[in-house]
Amino acid sequence: MSFSKGTFKSYLNSSTFVGDKKKFDSPGPPDSGIDEDEEESGGSRHPEMLEGEIIIGQAHNVLRFDAFSGLNKGISGSLYCTNFKVSFVSANKPPTNLIELDRRNQLFKENDIPLTCIESIWQVSSSRRRQLQAGVSLSSAVKMIEIRCKNFKVHTFSFKFTPKSQTRSIMNTIVYHAFPTNAQLLFAFAFKLPNSNGSFPQSNGPVDKKGPGTNKWKVIPQKPIQQKYTPLPDKITRVPATPPPVPEKPVIGRPGKTPQYRKCADWEYELKRTGARNLRVSMINQDFRISESLPEYFVVPSVCSDGELNRAAPHFEDGRVPFWSWSHSNGSMLMRMTTLRPDTVHLDMEDNMLESITLIHPSKVQPQILDLNKLCPSIREIQSSYVKIQEMCIPVTTASKCLSNHVLYGLDCQDCESAMLWALMRIETLKDFWASDERWLSSLDSSKWIHNISMCLNVAVSAATAMYQDETTVVLKEVSGRDLSCVVSSLVQMMLDPFSRSQLGFQSLIQREWVIAGHPFLDRCGHITPSNGEEAPVFLLFLDCVHQLMEQFPSAFEFTDTYLMTLWDSMFSGIFGTFVFNSEKQRVRTCRQGASTPIKLATVWAWTLQYSKNDQNLFNNPLYILRQSQKRGNNPAELALRQLVKDMQPDFTLGCNMGVYRSMARQRAQMMKNPLRSGRRTKKPPLPPIPPPPHAYPNPNVNGANSTSSNANASDPNILIPSLTGPFLQFWTACYLRWIPSVHIVGGGAPMLYKQQCELVDEIQHLKLKLRNLKLKSPPKTNGYEESNVYFTRSPEGAISKKNQQLLTSAFPYSISDLSFIGGDRRSFLGTPLARFLRGQSLLDTEVGGAGLPTSVMETDEVEL
Repeated sequence: MSFSKGTFKSYLNSSTFVGDKKKFDSPGPPDSGIDEDEEESGGSRHPEMLEGEIIIGQAHNVLRFDAFSGLNKGISGSLYCTNFKVSFVSANKPPTNLIELDRRNQLFKENDIPLTCIESIWQVSSSRRRQLQAGVSLSSAVKMIEIRCKNFKVHTFSFKFTPKSQTRSIMNTIVYHAFPTNAQLLFAFAFKLPNSNGSFPQSNGPVDKKGPGTNKWKVIPQKPIQQKYTPLPDKITRVPATPPPVPEKPVIGRPGKTPQYRKCADWEYELKRTGARNLRVSMINQDFRISESLPEYFVVPSVCSDGELNRAAPHFEDGRVPFWSWSHSNGSMLMRMTTLRPDTVHLDMEDNMLESITLIHPSKVQPQILDLNKLCPSIREIQSSYVKIQEMCIPVTTASKCLSNHVLYGLDCQDCESAMLWALMRIETLKDFWASDERWLSSLDSSKWIHNISMCLNVAVSAATAMYQDETTVVLKEVSGRDLSCVVSSLVQMMLDPFSRSQLGFQSLIQREWVIAGHPFLDRCGHITPSNGEEAPVFLLFLDCVHQLMEQFPSAFEFTDTYLMTLWDSMFSGIFGTFVFNSEKQRVRTCRQGASTPIKLATVWAWTLQYSKNDQNLFNNPLYILRQSQKRGNNPAELALRQLVKDMQPDFTLGCNMGVYRSMARQRAQMMKNPLRSGRRTKKPPLPPIPPPPHAYPNPNVNGANSTSSNANASDPNILIPSLTGPFLQFWTACYLRWIPSVHIVGGGAPMLYKQQCELVDEIQHLKLKLRNLKLKSPPKTNGYEESNVYFTRSPEGAISKKNQQLLTSAFPYSISDLSFIGGDRRSFLGTPLARFLRGQSLLDTEVGGAGLPTSVMETDEVEL
């Protein structure tokens, strides 16, 4: 029996996977009587699903293109849209070794796009390009779409070989759910938290556990292509079931649990930790009676009664009376307040509150007020600078911009030919990016992003200097008190408080100064539409400021920049209740609305939901681990040696002749070697002690790590005062350019340095363990190797582990340049019609012929591997 030539669909379905067993099907004839829906859905791989996640729409025979590949490198598969993400599943399973190299996030993978992370969707059809918005009807001829994410990542999909009905359905579904109008439509309210034993509540559909001993579950609908989803608010609020109480145990690899500061005990512990005096925890805002953006518990001066706070609240913006943030050991404090309302007539209310702050100071010194409205960039300036940074990192050609103007604004340009527009838009990627290389520095300067970072750091340095040097209380004043005051207050504490530079302390800082203090994450992140012009990356600006501190003081922070970038990505995942509200009142009202019991949302600080313990080691700074291990050393011999070295260290106050110091060092060493013998047999008077240096602990952290500042009050090594001149502030390349493979340095960059540091620290810990075992009379029966807390380690046999042999790039661990690493297997294209296309021919200039296939790919040439 002879069959006609198979269609593109038959080629794609010729090698499918069912479960763990490979199934081979020979391509059948087009008129074999197989139902189209059954052929398209049968045997296709479903995306990994979370508890509470359901499939809303799907499309098959979709092509996914690699970023900045010029539309000539892609993989085939199916595109799914759930109530959580847009997921692309390749037609073939990648090999096991490639799965290990994939991003190990347990909530979403490399080919998954959280709906809240989508910033814009662009439709590329036969003759135009336009931005898709909710409520806009789609064209029936959708050939290609481009999804741009808020973390600068770009995803490009082609529906050239997808049935038109599926294309229209999946596009309407994605556009509708990517721009919700209500916070309750976010997946955070549908996600079901695991039980205390690690299991999940029973789901509505068949549940299939992915592998033994794992906590990954997926829900497989019976007929996902026919499943209908009605996004009603009352339906969403009833989805999450009340989980059992979470046990009181750490959820991260650090001692302790991140406090939520929703209880009075958390604030009292913070007061005790900082040694604050003359302060108390106020409960006047219970049930949010005086302010909608302040928490129910906050700290105020002890001399202020609740009656005074109640009388003063109506005269401040949103009722935000001055409240406490942090206290220095010298008695100075950091306070936050808003401006008075424009319609208030009691202008003395601000003076009365400042007087109470003066009374609780040990020296009764008046506080220093820093007006952030004048010293820091505005919200509009931050957003404008951010948009310019996006244009630099996600380049768009002039032709594409011109074409967008044609579509969106109806502009007419006589110089633009249709063919020229298509040609230029097709090569929109690398050529555009490298064309902007000559003006990169000028574009960066004109964006004023580094300038905004410098302004915030400069204000924080002024506040920190006033607190630890002048011992003066600082009051941060802002109109709303919910944006730039969060940035400056957090930076001041990171400069002065070593606890804030640990991971647990940093998480506590964000929870206290951002989440509880009422930063409007919902509006600033643009989780819902319309944003009403309130969208601005204030939190990203803060993370970039922290990155600048980490660059100048690399051993002072427990976490790495990978932790900061992961935190930024988690903010757009839409699954954590930490970043989906504007205030505590909104969180309480939303979680209690329409539910008999309050809905418990997942917290971003439970990192075990996203990463395994081994992957969380990427957050650990090896230099900080080595520094802390040296501080914890209690060996008497080591302490004596350290004291000897410190005593013999000259301060160069006796002149510049080094021979004087060498002679004194030899004599002092001889005396310490045998002090009794030296005292009995010599009649010389004992050597005078070496004069102590001006600062017993000269702080190298003042004005930069390499500074020789002689500030008399800069003797505390726990203080970090950065240098703010031009060469010290750098563009955060690892974050903003991590999705552009062409700028990645293969085998170099900061990740390679991080790898070497991890291996060195792991070797030091391994040698220390061996020394301890040698001193024991009965050493433990182990292999002489204990589990390390760094990512790159050595095996018990002393050989470098397998992950050390990976080919690292400067974007590790986020971007993988090779397309096969993200699910594509080039061998699956051999002998298929797609082979000709992947050799370099673009879809945009192919004509459809025959059985729905381009005329140029009807031949049987093989793909060049």
